[in-house]
Amino acid sequence: MAIEGQQLCILMTMTCGLSYLLYGYDQGFMSGVLLVDDYLSVMNGPSSFMQGLLSSLYTLGCFFGSIFSMFFSERLGRKNPILIGTVFILIGATIQTASYSRAQFLVGRIVAGLGTGLNTSLIPVWQAETLPARKREKFGALQYILWRFAVAAQCVFGILLMFMVPWMPESPRWLFMQNRADEALVIIMKMHGTSDANDEEVQTELKMINQAIELEERNGASKWVDLFKNKKETQNLRRVMLGWWLMFMVMWSGVCSIGYYISYLFETSVGLSHNLSLLLSGFNGLWYLVSAIIPFFVMNRIGKRWCLLIGAFGMGCCFLTMSLTIRSGTYGASIVCVIAFFLYYTFFALGFLAVPWLYNAEILPLHLRSRGNAITTSSNWIWNFATVMITPSLMSKQGWKGYLVFTVFNFSFIPFIYFFYPETTGRRLEEIDAIFYKTSAIVAGTEWADKGKFETTHLDQMVDGLESSKATMYHVEGLD
Repeated sequence: MAIEGQQLCILMTMTCGLSYLLYGYDQGFMSGVLLVDDYLSVMNGPSSFMQGLLSSLYTLGCFFGSIFSMFFSERLGRKNPILIGTVFILIGATIQTASYSRAQFLVGRIVAGLGTGLNTSLIPVWQAETLPARKREKFGALQYILWRFAVAAQCVFGILLMFMVPWMPESPRWLFMQNRADEALVIIMKMHGTSDANDEEVQTELKMINQAIELEERNGASKWVDLFKNKKETQNLRRVMLGWWLMFMVMWSGVCSIGYYISYLFETSVGLSHNLSLLLSGFNGLWYLVSAIIPFFVMNRIGKRWCLLIGAFGMGCCFLTMSLTIRSGTYGASIVCVIAFFLYYTFFALGFLAVPWLYNAEILPLHLRSRGNAITTSSNWIWNFATVMITPSLMSKQGWKGYLVFTVFNFSFIPFIYFFYPETTGRRLEEIDAIFYKTSAIVAGTEWADKGKFETTHLDQMVDGLESSKATMYHVEGLD
């Protein structure tokens, strides 16, 4: 019996989630071993700078992996590059596992990072283009529950990912661009759980995909250099910059500074014992796992904008609390500080765990989605590298003042999100094009700040407008 509908959506989500689980493994792995004596011995007693380098080189590899994906993802589709990335992850994990020197470990970090960067550039696109619009937020959020487990089984999940990807459907939107409309129709029908090609939802999606392709082709938005053009009809540069800066926000919210070094920070900043730091680090991972469920229930109700706004405000408050309690240095203050660490992950999970990855894939135009997502994902990894690299030195030298850096960043994100980031929740991918059709960059107070209702009128009007312009042009030329 063929798998389709809800079952296929669940399997698709699990497959996508495995890639993020591998990234989550890396954070769990590094935060757990930074204080282990055997690791410190093999790494030859690394300094604060070297601790940052050992952790952050993985993310530098991710940066280059996301950049590389721009050059061949459109030719190979969505599935094949993910398989290639998974091979790199397996090789890198094997090198790290077998490491008996600092240099060998560093090579393994970079190789694994290349694979993760490649996968995380394409998986949001693959998922956004394949899942039905009404299920995109819920299933897109659900996959991030897999994000926080222990590190021991990296290779096991890498192998699972390689096994599952070939059985999953290719992106129907990519197939349309390759003139393989019949294959795309079959996949859309399966994702909607119907065998009727005339089903209303299927026909609506087909119509909108064709309209989006026509709209982009008429505006000359199919080459990668078009990502950096900002024609009023497509506003590609605006879309890329929204995604690029959103990933900047994710990293400068402080998540990786805490994620990679939470045991280290508990011991050096809060003043807890070595064993208690490791224990609380483990409990924090479980708390993060539970918190990761929140977007599944909340995102579709309040929208992505409010998730981002609430998350940034909450994280800013948590970092401010960490700073003040660490400065105090009392026993009672240390308890409050630990609570703030835990609450930070709750707010991060609500706003910045799932939303940015889904959001960036949604706002980019169809012809340029994989290339554009590679650019926005590269922002995630280069700033990941920067924050992970500086954290040990920043916190050891500045103490409680170091936490104020992330306090200021989180609070500063709020006005940018409010004024410039449109709401995509409740809109099909093709409807989102209407947000960037001859509109202002400031969305606060406009209809684009509210959730959509799965309407097709805006895209219809855009295409009708182009038809009218084209007819007028022909009429004038005829008179001449």
